[in-house]
Amino acid sequence: MTRTSRRAAVAALASTALIALGATVPQQAAAQPAPVPAFDFTDCPALPAGADPARWRCEVLVSEGTLKVGQSAEMGTGVMRLTFAEGQLAGRSAQVFGALRAEPTRVPGGLLGVGDRNPLLRTDLRIEYAGYADFLSDGDRMGVQHLKLRVLNGLLPPTCTIGDDTDPLVFRPVRTSGPDRVSTDPPVLRFTIEDTAFATPAAHGCGGLDRLVDKRFGLPSPAGANSLELTTLVGLKSYAEI
Repeated sequence: MTRTSRRAAVAALASTALIALGATVPQQAAAQPAPVPAFDFTDCPALPAGADPARWRCEVLVSEGTLKVGQSAEMGTGVMRLTFAEGQLAGRSAQVFGALRAEPTRVPGGLLGVGDRNPLLRTDLRIEYAGYADFLSDGDRMGVQHLKLRVLNGLLPPTCTIGDDTDPLVFRPVRTSGPDRVSTDPPVLRFTIEDTAFATPAAHGCGGLDRLVDKRFGLPSPAGANSLELTTLVGLKSYAEI
């Protein structure tokens, strides 16, 4: 599948997943505009002291796409919801991180790369926040986020991650299309982003099986051997309405 066709497929999947999160499909879909998904603003963070709510907005980014780390096959990310606030504070632009919630994604081949019929070999990865985010855009460069990958497997402790807060996966997304306005009421935007230049750190906290996880995924993996591509829909709400 070409990158263009893959992005088109991801866009369709993301729209379908978002609709399932709360949108209602009109009965006469062919005669109506595309349905707008319902966004969950419950993770909007508290504003800093002295912030004027009328000059701040909460942004909810719901994304789905593909992930490749090290020697792994490309896999779907599942739906992710990232929430943050941005506005003006003392005459300067400011941001407050809210939350990153993501569905786990199945690792093809399981923990050993030979299949996952045995439940103990089934392995999922879940993208998580690793302590730092800057959403300030510069042209098509859309800031930086520190991420880690939770490794979910019955043989591994819940502390097992690829990267951690002190040694994160540094995601510097670049916009590859958009933003396109999906709706004006409520305001919703859509764009695609990717990063194919990040490095993936080694595993941490895997109860003595760190080397097994590293061998399975080919970690640490240098810049250029990994990729994260996402199609994102953005819902916006003023803090004056929250």
